Amino acid sequence: PVFTTALSTIVLTLIGMGTLDWRFALAALVAAPIQIGALRWYLRRSAPVYRAERIAEGQRAQRLLDALGAVDTVTALRLGPAHLDAVADRSHASIHLSLTATRLRTRFFGRLNAAELVGLASVLAVGFQLVRSGTVSIGEATAAALFFHRLFDPVGSLLAVFDQLQEAAAGLARLVGVTLLPRAEEPTHPPTPHDASVHVQHVSFAYPDGPDVLTGLDLWIAPGERVALVGTTGAGKSTAATLIAGVRTPTAGTIRLGTVALTDLGRTAGRRQIAIVTQEVHVFAGTLADDLRLARPDADDATIARVLAAVGADGWVGALPEGPDTRIGAGGHTPTATQAQQLALARVLLLDPPIVVLDEATADAGSAGARTLEAAASAVLDGRTAIVVAHRLRQAATADRVIVLDHGRIVEQGRHDDLVAAGGRYAGLWQVWSAPAQGRAPAAGRVSETLQAPAADRTPTGPCSTSSSQTSPKQ
Repeated sequence: PVFTTALSTIVLTLIGMGTLDWRFALAALVAAPIQIGALRWYLRRSAPVYRAERIAEGQRAQRLLDALGAVDTVTALRLGPAHLDAVADRSHASIHLSLTATRLRTRFFGRLNAAELVGLASVLAVGFQLVRSGTVSIGEATAAALFFHRLFDPVGSLLAVFDQLQEAAAGLARLVGVTLLPRAEEPTHPPTPHDASVHVQHVSFAYPDGPDVLTGLDLWIAPGERVALVGTTGAGKSTAATLIAGVRTPTAGTIRLGTVALTDLGRTAGRRQIAIVTQEVHVFAGTLADDLRLARPDADDATIARVLAAVGADGWVGALPEGPDTRIGAGGHTPTATQAQQLALARVLLLDPPIVVLDEATADAGSAGARTLEAAASAVLDGRTAIVVAHRLRQAATADRVIVLDHGRIVEQGRHDDLVAAGGRYAGLWQVWSAPAQGRAPAAGRVSETLQAPAADRTPTGPCSTSSSQTSPKQ
């Protein structure tokens, strides 16, 4: 609307000046080259600044989310000052770029003021000559000057719109850029794995401009085997899990499901073979049944009821005003963290993949909620090949095999009892985790993410802690 109104005003005003005398309109157009040049100068210099400002603001928001999303862990590990420094650093960068953009705008409008001066002087000079020659009256010359003066606001509004467009385009480019990321072509006839085994061969992974997170990882998981990945923060557990699930692509090595390379399956076929549930799940706006049917659109009410019962969610779902037809998410019932995870696990049951990856899927529920989710996870994993990132070591104790990672490498693996008896790294983690609380935290050098069980819970039912995976970029 601002653009249309300003442009219409400019066109009609120039027509009015031309009606008085065509030389008035020509004199007014003297300012146009200066204005166009100023606009080109500004657009060329402001676009990179706006892009950098958007990036800095995004990084600042990410720093805030990292700290606030895991505030309990940040406080427990005394990482508050480090997070505050990171937020302050990104804030200063954002402020610096905002000031740079403001300086550019000031110089831009200074050039526009110069154009207005030149244009008005030209109109007055032409008016003086036309009045002197008797071609126009003083009133007509005055009207032409006032017409041009009235152009200052619409011309300023018109050019200011370009500034808003620059700012909006920088934000839009970041959104469009996500949609333009290259995607691997989906195979027309993807192969079908002959079984639910997982074979990881010489897999390495590194983030851009970062060190290797995983180095030469070799792992074979038999069909139906339940494997727990254990290690301190930064060991590479979540990275390994997301690579196996196909969320990320390794920088070296291959991952096979059965005898089929994960890259040969494609994303669509790969989702039917392997599913991942993390600790960060989303509740979609709509009915609860529709939320579940995202995994299987043809699921009937009986199937929905069956999977809800399997994950232990039938009780609280039945208590909702309209049961599974109750609206949840934005504008509706807000499930608790435990309930949201139950819905995510129920979706996995509907999808029914032969391989499931759980990346700390019970970590955010608290002790009481964790027991509920562990029972739900057990129902989901039953009869499937499972890779579990074990935040609570009781999950590792019930696994067929425990794999201990450290700095992206496997340092121990075996059954829980054998590793405890061996007295190695896993035995140290288990000893600290299962020991009765004595009013002290374990030494940070020995254990970085495993906190002691509460004093009221003398058995190893799991620590009351929040995963520290949100406090820094994922492993």
